[in-house]
Amino acid sequence: MTVAVEAWWTAKAVEIRVLEAAETLMLCPDTRSSIGSAWPAFPSSQEESYGYNDARYRKRASPGALSRMTTTWGWINEHPAESERRLLYAWAWQKTKKGKFLNDFASREGVNSRTLRRAITAICQAIADRLNQQKIAWLAERVDVVSEITPENAPKTVSFPKHANHFLEPGAKPRYPTPAEIKALKKRLEKANRKRARTRQAAGK
Repeated sequence: MTVAVEAWWTAKAVEIRVLEAAETLMLCPDTRSSIGSAWPAFPSSQEESYGYNDARYRKRASPGALSRMTTTWGWINEHPAESERRLLYAWAWQKTKKGKFLNDFASREGVNSRTLRRAITAICQAIADRLNQQKIAWLAERVDVVSEITPENAPKTVSFPKHANHFLEPGAKPRYPTPAEIKALKKRLEKANRKRARTRQAAGK
C-alpha cells in the first residue's frame, strides 16, 4: 500500500507535535501518587450524592494522542544534544501549563524570549530534517483540540459590528484628492505665485 505524503516535515509541524505530546502527558493520570481504591467514594452528605450537582467531565487523552506522544518523545530522545533535549522538554511543559509565562521561563534560562524562540525553532528544524532524511511520512494528521496548539488562521472577517477602522478619528484615514480638487489647488498656487511676483516687483522699484 502506497501512502501519499502531503508535505515535508517543517519546524512548525514538529513544534505542534511536541506541544500536543506535552498536553497529552498532562491529561494522563499521575502514577506517582498512591493507588486508591477502585470503589467510588462513599457520600458523607447529601451534597455529595449522585445527581445532586451537575456532572463533571474530565478530559482524557485519546488513544491516537497517546500513540503520537510516545512517537514524538522518541524523536526528541534521538536528538544528539542533551541540553537541547532538556530545553525542548521544559519549554513544551512550560507552554502547556496554565498560568505560566514564557518570558519568566526565558529569564530563568538566562536568555530573552526572542533567543528562546530561535533556539526552539532550530531544535525543531533539526528534528524535522532528520525525519525527512528518514523519509517518515507527514500526513498532517489531526491533533487533539487543546488551547495551546490550535492553529492560528488569519480571520477573513472582523469582529467589529461596522468595519475594521470605525474607531478612527475623523480625518485620520488618508484620502487621495479627486481630479477636480487637484485642478482647484493648481489654480490657487498659480494665483499665489503671481501675487508674490507682483509684490517682489513693487518692492524692487
